Amino acid sequence: SSGINAEYGVCEEFAETLCCAWEEQSRNHTERTEEKRVEKIYDNWKLLIKSLLIKEKILKKYDMTSEEGGSRKKKGGGHVHVYPARSKRKDKVTGQMVQKCSCGLVVPVESCEEEL
Repeated sequence: SSGINAEYGVCEEFAETLCCAWEEQSRNHTERTEEKRVEKIYDNWKLLIKSLLIKEKILKKYDMTSEEGGSRKKKGGGHVHVYPARSKRKDKVTGQMVQKCSCGLVVPVESCEEEL
C-alpha cells in the first residue's frame, strides 16, 4: 500500500502566485481563528453576567441573600420559611393542598397560615 502524496507539481510561472495565495489563505485562517476565540470569550462573559443578574433577581424575589445559601435567618438562629405565592399545589398522595418553602420543606396549607 502507498501513502497519500501531498506534493503537487506547479509550473514555475505560477509558483509565486501560488505561494502568495497560500500565505494569504494562511493569514486569513489565523485571523478567523483569533476572531472566533475572541467572540467565544465575549459570549462566555455575557453568559456569566446574565447568569449573575438572574441569580440576584431570584435572590431579591424570594428575599434571600447569597451568603446564606438560599434561606433567611432569624436573629435567634432559626430558619424563617419563605413560601412563594406559586408554591401551593395538591399533594398526589394525600390529595391535600400543600405549600413548599424555598428551602424545600413541604407543609399543609393550614400549617403555613398558622406560622404567619
